[in-house]
Amino acid sequence: MTVGRDVTPWLANVPNLAELEIVSRLSPLRAYLRRVKGRGSDGHVSYRVVGNEVYQHGTEITAKGAFSYRIGMTMAEWLCWGQLGMGHSLHAEDSYPPHTDPTLWDVTARKPDLLGAHPIEPTSWLVEAKAQRRLSKGKLQEGARQLALDGIVEGPHRRVLCGTSLEDCLFMTVDIDTRDMPSTGSRGTDVPPGPTLPPDPATDDEALYRLARASMLIYLALKSNEEHATVVPVGAAADPQRPQVRRRSSAVTLIESDESSARLRSRIVDLPQGSAELSGQMGIDMLAAEVRGASITVGMSRRLFAACRSLILTEAVLAERAEFEAEQAYRDPMTRRTVEDAMRSQGIPTVRASASPPRWERAEPEVRDWWRLRTYRRLTQEHRQDLLTAVRSGFEAGNEVSWTGLVDREPTIKLGPPQQLEAATADTYLAIDRGMIV
Repeated sequence: MTVGRDVTPWLANVPNLAELEIVSRLSPLRAYLRRVKGRGSDGHVSYRVVGNEVYQHGTEITAKGAFSYRIGMTMAEWLCWGQLGMGHSLHAEDSYPPHTDPTLWDVTARKPDLLGAHPIEPTSWLVEAKAQRRLSKGKLQEGARQLALDGIVEGPHRRVLCGTSLEDCLFMTVDIDTRDMPSTGSRGTDVPPGPTLPPDPATDDEALYRLARASMLIYLALKSNEEHATVVPVGAAADPQRPQVRRRSSAVTLIESDESSARLRSRIVDLPQGSAELSGQMGIDMLAAEVRGASITVGMSRRLFAACRSLILTEAVLAERAEFEAEQAYRDPMTRRTVEDAMRSQGIPTVRASASPPRWERAEPEVRDWWRLRTYRRLTQEHRQDLLTAVRSGFEAGNEVSWTGLVDREPTIKLGPPQQLEAATADTYLAIDRGMIV
């Protein structure tokens, strides 16, 4: 749900479509994967994830290609954000790496998939995700070429190539370019960095912005289903930045094995059902709602909810401005010539040049969309500080208000959905129906 192109500026006025986008991102994984039970070398029960019979024998090549994109992006985000301490990624089509000329980036036909930030130098990460049923060396070499951006991306950066394969079982390969990494000996830089805490959104504006961007589909799903939302209490262990929380290798806390959540929920069983009574209970009150058609429940903290609300209002203004400026730029001969060169380099169709200004309303829909996206990306870059300020302002305000100051009704408390497996971070919540895990 958190990885892929940013579609939220266009969903601001139709938040109900966010649930459909979530379903579209989750459905291929649910449709084509299953678990195989076995035993590990220590004798305990273990599982392998494999492509199921539909994927192996009943799926068209084009559908497998679309699935490969989704599983590759998902696994790359899981590894870099969930295991290696990178902040949430930005899609390379929605943003620019640091120290990069936007014009050069726009005309680069083969970009990596994701842009990340890590607390350890070099902080800038370029991530390419490749996936195949049988991952080939040629596919990985193609990914390596997409990461070779000398002369385009300046300054220190780390290049990470994530390969995902379903041959025999789901597994990953990870190749990390170590040229800009500090040397620690003859073999000290040829292994991935160990588990580390990601940047803290409570103190890092860039990390907060990326978290809010990654969580926008969840926010919009909550907005569209607000009348059925409830407050789910989560223990303090979900926030790894708290000094009393033991450090761990994963960014996600599994609630069914979390003692702090169990203690919190046992204390509030006898509380009135209003969420205001949760204040001072040393936990996190997540607003949560079911995503219709997906068999999952999603949620987020008050501070992140308020941050997303503030961010999307600012983004909506920029999206409206992008609509106007894209049309104006399309009619300008010099701007249009430069941009169409970039479009042709990426295989996007353009209309023939003519002496008279082209008519915006007659351009192909994909051409208008390309101009809108390019203009919107430029505006978000120019107004980056405004976006950072907006998301920080909302985040801090969310710490000070109750849910009644953010939503239209007082949500009741619910101690986790029955028959669901729950997980949480400091600001996000997810519960999955057990029946989804086959």
